[in-house]
Amino acid sequence: MRYIEGIIQEMLRVGKEGIVSFPNFGYWKNRMQVISGHMPVSKTLPYQWYDTPNIHLCTLGDFEALCQQCDARILERRVMVGDHPVSFLPNLMGMLAFYRFERRE
Repeated sequence: MRYIEGIIQEMLRVGKEGIVSFPNFGYWKNRMQVISGHMPVSKTLPYQWYDTPNIHLCTLGDFEALCQQCDARILERRVMVGDHPVSFLPNLMGMLAFYRFERRE
């Protein structure tokens, strides 16, 4: 997506809560591909860097900083690998992130 900050602000203007999901660029397998000199290609990031619809890639920390900047309060975060929730080192061990957030009053 383009203009993610504006989209989050619009979601919170129109509704009480927003929900987003995204592949975690900080996942250890993605990091290993970057260290080896290549952009990640995986089940959740299936495209080559030059052919991707993923305009903006981010980590959990990046998204949480954006929420703070947009005055959004995170209500719930789920981090997954396949069908399994990740609680230990989620930014490193989690493949997919799901967030539920609301407008900070």
